[in-house]
Amino acid sequence: MKLNSLALAVCGAALGLMLAGCGGGGNSSSSSITLAQASDPAVNGSGSLVSSAAASSEVSEANGEKLVMMTVDEAITRFKSLDPEILGLPGEDMSGYQMYPTEKAVPVDGLPCLKITVYDESEVGTNHPEGTFLMARDGTALYKLEGNEVTRLEME
Repeated sequence: MKLNSLALAVCGAALGLMLAGCGGGGNSSSSSITLAQASDPAVNGSGSLVSSAAASSEVSEANGEKLVMMTVDEAITRFKSLDPEILGLPGEDMSGYQMYPTEKAVPVDGLPCLKITVYDESEVGTNHPEGTFLMARDGTALYKLEGNEVTRLEME
């Protein structure tokens, strides 16, 4: 019985440290709210690129506005429709590139963003990324990630 109590106490302490580390608790900032939403399937999409049946979801923002969040599939479809010139990539269209999204939202400017790594479809198969981008899940913003710097790109 003492062992169960000890295990429960350790788990509780670990949870408390985890919440403190990500800003949880009573005085949470708006970025903490975004991080909490990042685990929500409505923000992160269907969880798999295979199923495209999931519809867009409405997520409440702190100021009460409703934003329509794209699923992962919808975000990738939108990203593929962009002109490579906007992204700083060569080519006429995005058909010569492979895009690999992450499943977790990355908060930028208070918006949950989908991180997308773009690879050139080379015959050699070098696996060298051409760029890493962050697309707001509501489709309103696009950023280029270089190292630890994020640059906002103008979408047409």
